[in-house]
Amino acid sequence: MKLAAKYTGFVHSIESLGTIDGPGVRTVVFLQGCPLKCKFCHNIDCAVQVKGDQLTVEKLAEKVLSNRSYWKSYNGSSGVKGGVTVSGGEPTYQPEFLCAFLAYLKNVGVHTAVDTCLVTKKEVIDDLLPYVDLWMTSIKHMDAEKHKFLTGSSNKTTLENLTYLDNNISKQEKKSQIRIRFLVVPGLTNSEKNIRATAEKVKSLKNIEAVEVLGYGSHGRYKWIELFGKYELEGVPDATEKDVENARKIFREYGIRLVSSED
Repeated sequence: MKLAAKYTGFVHSIESLGTIDGPGVRTVVFLQGCPLKCKFCHNIDCAVQVKGDQLTVEKLAEKVLSNRSYWKSYNGSSGVKGGVTVSGGEPTYQPEFLCAFLAYLKNVGVHTAVDTCLVTKKEVIDDLLPYVDLWMTSIKHMDAEKHKFLTGSSNKTTLENLTYLDNNISKQEKKSQIRIRFLVVPGLTNSEKNIRATAEKVKSLKNIEAVEVLGYGSHGRYKWIELFGKYELEGVPDATEKDVENARKIFREYGIRLVSSED
């Protein structure tokens, strides 16, 4: 186990009662920093500013474990009452702190999830594997050039690391799972070709818990304007319920389990 006392990290914020970042009622920790610059990011202040509250692993754990009684109130279909999700930004941007924090949580029996783009070194994935119950990974786009347009980077590392992660989960005695998060951005990610390509990638993986289809919203627009003076997706409409359901329908055709409101 990582020695918690050695590490401090930069924390943007903590959400005490999260219900959309993993199974059950969860405490969500948002870490600072990210290698990508996704045009649709609603936490862009997490992504571009590596600062914030500097906390030790023990202090952060103390804060999140104070919410433990709330996790037990959930009774959904997944069987997971709740736990802690680490998001961002990109949590693997602070790999040693992340690993030490997750190791601390697992040592006291907490269900852990990491919301990650997997743009990191394979050695980081290896270090994290024993301490992560659920990997929540967003495939921004299956086309490399369109992925670069949306994020500033090719999808090569994400896709390679997703396969690497899946293969190494299969070698675990106590297996973790992968949840793929698909963001429906009208005119950018919601083509039938892209959704089917994503579904085919999902079907090639052995340790999929589910696919979570999310609708794009422009609620992070004001942060972009504050930081950069403009919003990159100005004029792109928010996804409608119909947009989201159209994507869900295609994933269902492939026999893929979808995250429901009860998960």
